[in-house]
Amino acid sequence: MQELIDEYLAEMLREEGRGEHVCSNCPRCFVGPAAFRCRDCRTHVLLCQQCIVAEHACNPLHRVLEWKDKFFQRCNLKSLGLRVQLGHEPGDTCHLPKRAFGDDFVILDLTGVHEVAVDFCGCERVQPHYVQLLRSRWYPATSTDPKTAATYSLLETFHILAAQSKVSGFEFYASLARLTENTGTRPPKDRYPAFMHMIRQWRNLKVLKRGGRGHSVAPASSTEPGECAVECPACPIPGKNLPPDWQDAPVSRSWMYRLFLAMDANFRLKRKKVSNDINDPSLNNGCSYFVEESAYKSHLTTHGHIPTEKHPQCNNHNAVKLANTKNDGHLAATGVGTVDCARHGMKRASSVGDLQKGERYVNMDYLLHRSLLHTPISSLTVSYDIACQYSINLRQRFETYGYGTVVMRSIRWAIPKFHIAAHRDLCQASYSLHYLPHCARVDGESVERAWALANPVASSTKEMGPGSRRDFLDDFFGALNWAKTTKLPEALLERIKEAVPQRNTHVDAFREYHAALPEEHTAIWQQAVEAWEADPTKPNPFLTVRKHVTEAAARVQLHEEDSRALRSGTAAILHEDFSSSTMISAGLDLEEQQRRLAHDLGRMHEYATDNSRSQVLERQNTLHRKIASWQDVQRLFMPAAAACRGRVADSPASHLPHRISLLLPSSAIQHVDVPTDLLRQEWVLREAQAHDALGNIRSRLEVRYHMYHVKDRFVRGQGPQTRMNKSIELLQNKLNLDAQRYRAAYDALCRLSPHLDKGTGQWGNNLQLLQDSDLRHLAETEDGEISEGRRTVSWIWRTTAISLNNGQLEGEDASANLQESLRVEWCKARARANRWTEECMLLEEEMRRVLAYHEHSAQEWDQRVGTKYTRPDYAEGADAYAHRQAFIRRAMKTFCEHVWRNVKLWVCLGDISSSDEVPPDDDAGLDAIAGL
Repeated sequence: MQELIDEYLAEMLREEGRGEHVCSNCPRCFVGPAAFRCRDCRTHVLLCQQCIVAEHACNPLHRVLEWKDKFFQRCNLKSLGLRVQLGHEPGDTCHLPKRAFGDDFVILDLTGVHEVAVDFCGCERVQPHYVQLLRSRWYPATSTDPKTAATYSLLETFHILAAQSKVSGFEFYASLARLTENTGTRPPKDRYPAFMHMIRQWRNLKVLKRGGRGHSVAPASSTEPGECAVECPACPIPGKNLPPDWQDAPVSRSWMYRLFLAMDANFRLKRKKVSNDINDPSLNNGCSYFVEESAYKSHLTTHGHIPTEKHPQCNNHNAVKLANTKNDGHLAATGVGTVDCARHGMKRASSVGDLQKGERYVNMDYLLHRSLLHTPISSLTVSYDIACQYSINLRQRFETYGYGTVVMRSIRWAIPKFHIAAHRDLCQASYSLHYLPHCARVDGESVERAWALANPVASSTKEMGPGSRRDFLDDFFGALNWAKTTKLPEALLERIKEAVPQRNTHVDAFREYHAALPEEHTAIWQQAVEAWEADPTKPNPFLTVRKHVTEAAARVQLHEEDSRALRSGTAAILHEDFSSSTMISAGLDLEEQQRRLAHDLGRMHEYATDNSRSQVLERQNTLHRKIASWQDVQRLFMPAAAACRGRVADSPASHLPHRISLLLPSSAIQHVDVPTDLLRQEWVLREAQAHDALGNIRSRLEVRYHMYHVKDRFVRGQGPQTRMNKSIELLQNKLNLDAQRYRAAYDALCRLSPHLDKGTGQWGNNLQLLQDSDLRHLAETEDGEISEGRRTVSWIWRTTAISLNNGQLEGEDASANLQESLRVEWCKARARANRWTEECMLLEEEMRRVLAYHEHSAQEWDQRVGTKYTRPDYAEGADAYAHRQAFIRRAMKTFCEHVWRNVKLWVCLGDISSSDEVPPDDDAGLDAIAGL
């Protein structure tokens, strides 16, 4: 290409001149001067004014140039005398033409903004002006005295472009204006508001047309809620893609007729307080994905006072979400909630609605209610990132609303696989899609991937009125659903290509693992996991409980020892208020206060206010007095410590309250002899302190992980970002203090262990040196990335339990620990094998459903032929559209059959049912893979 640059450039410059068409007379009539050329015609021949007008009687929107003053200047066909007669074929004469109102008609086309001289027909064949425009494939901006229209090609192009490229109407119209005139000296007439009105009406008409409303005898205003939504062909829809006896299917197959739903909210799709529903009503009015607004508002008005419940068993996810909606008084909607198809990520009919203040239950309840009205299926699996809290009182709330949509339904709640890492251990074991039966390989995150596609339009929709925004998002979600429908052949094929080898691998791995374990143990585990799968209230075999004695419990234990010594008369009473153990406990409290004071001093900058300095100085003086009083008590139990205190405090800084060495037994032992009882007592407290600090560290890491996820996903704008960063900073400070507390305890244990004959093998496996790289969440790698396949778990999540036994802290019985680890791993291996097996079965069923849905849809269009219009021209058009839609559906079915033609053979390769040990139709279902 480089060697041809000059040649290409020369050709582009040649285009600016007349080329070989330099004759003075018109080559058509040989009379007029040849001065006009069309930019959009294939030929570049120059014609005279009369001939160029005649040539463009059928192309009035072509762009014409005039050779004048030695260069081509732009002109329009209207100025050259071309008039467009509507209501007649080109060349026919209208006996009573009527000029457009004001004779300044403007047409928007892909080639720019055009001024056109339009004549409407006024003779005996007269049709309304808007009809004459529509039959010319020009869409009018208004039905009364229209002065603006857009070509169908323009509206179709922008309709696709807005959904695919997320270009806004403003940017698109600005591009048209620049395409028309790019110097600013002769700007075209502004028709941007008219363009936005036309494209909005166009979208609504397309929704109704594709939904079959044009073939219905009832008017479009009687469209039912959600009737025009694009359905997911792979989801179970009774009467369309399920067998007639689906409700009577055996247990081994009935689980495949479950409906998988995913609930979530998006706080980027907010809307400012622009206009209202009276001035900007919705044209769709609930016929697609957004719920009907008046009923939704009535629900919120009646039940909006019900507070969002708070449950202590998990992290406070709602508090984090609601905190980011502060100072949003300028917003009419803080986001959008939805109930989607969890398997394929498609929006469901009447399942989307605006949120007014965070992700309140009253909003999400209504969306779930409306979504369930569109399915009679009673067996559901619903994933929601706060399912552990949301599901607790769901049935009671629906009873309060008077909704019966969850009555007689079996709903299994789950937490999406990415979000579950931010939950506590109990939630991770109880709501994991890895462990829940009959969930196949659903991850629950498809709704997040759909939000990722929708987020780019947020900058446009936040400035829209309420009706315009809902109609636009309805259309956008419909485009996403249709795009996913067209990609189902490839998507399902790719899934099953992955699923079959994974099934074979994990089934074989489980069989080997199962065979290597004692049968008496696996039988017990099998019974436990089956009981939990049938009834989630039963003990969860996947749950590993981290037990550790808290520092408070260790102190209670030592107090009990003191009580026994006093009763037996063996206690040495050196102080009326303190024993040796309470002295050490008080020393640990002072050590904690020193750490907090040092931390606060480190964060104080040199320009701190006098009030802040005064408060810190007061804390220093108070701490100094407390330490002095405590040292007086310490002298009674550790008299040698006072003698070496002067040698330890050898620098001026060591006299600061937070730098004073307390010389607890673990520190004093390096300088003087310390009684063994004191060493043992500090060991008890320090080991409990270390485990206590680790528990706090794990909890704070879970909260930090969740806060970072919420920040990346929801928080936008300088104010919310600053508030969230401040919250994360405060949490990080607490995490740092917990880490310092653990390191102090660990260092003390390292100094004490040689003097108490405690080798590192007894306690070093549970407690290890804490590095900064260890302070990471379960789902994070050492470099901070999130990778399930490559991550290594930090040791802080693998510490084993300790217990108090006769006053001593000891490790749990090794055999019990081993049994628990083997049980959990056996359950997980079984779950992996089951989930991949279920995935293969479910994918085959989904492929069958897609084929059945396309055939049913084609038959529906066949039945719409000849149902409404009596006039031949209208009837033929409606029938032709119905025939075309039926043809499209059958073509899609044929394509799916071709793409999936070898799937059954592929699934049979290595099928577990090929083994004589596993009956393929056993009522025990997928548990047969264990050979039990």
